[in-house]
Amino acid sequence: MASKYKFELEKLKDLVLNIKTWDKIFLYGTLWSGKTTLTKHLINNLLKIKKPVKSPTYVYYNKYWENIYHFDLYRLKDYSEFIAIWWEEILDNENNICIIEWPELIEKYYNPDISIKINRTENENEREFEIDI
Repeated sequence: MASKYKFELEKLKDLVLNIKTWDKIFLYGTLWSGKTTLTKHLINNLLKIKKPVKSPTYVYYNKYWENIYHFDLYRLKDYSEFIAIWWEEILDNENNICIIEWPELIEKYYNPDISIKINRTENENEREFEIDI
């Protein structure tokens, strides 16, 4: 069941999720909706990994700590590209936590443990989050 929340981007600390090993977190939203900003909150505040979080758009994914991966599938054309670079091994590893921007490419093959849709609001600094756990 989905729940809706509204947060100003600098108050994301009020968003609490129970993230555990082997979770796949799918992030949906348009360009500049705040997917990477949300990922930074998840990694830095909820998972307590104090490292810089940057968009992996051009490198496809960033690895934080030993088992936390942040994917950006925006530039992939189809699922066969995903398979060709062996990423399913990362998603299938039960020790990993995977946060995935633009997951539409893999949603036929993987189910999210947490799905978050981010929508812009009339306030430029505020976003509406629809969270399905």
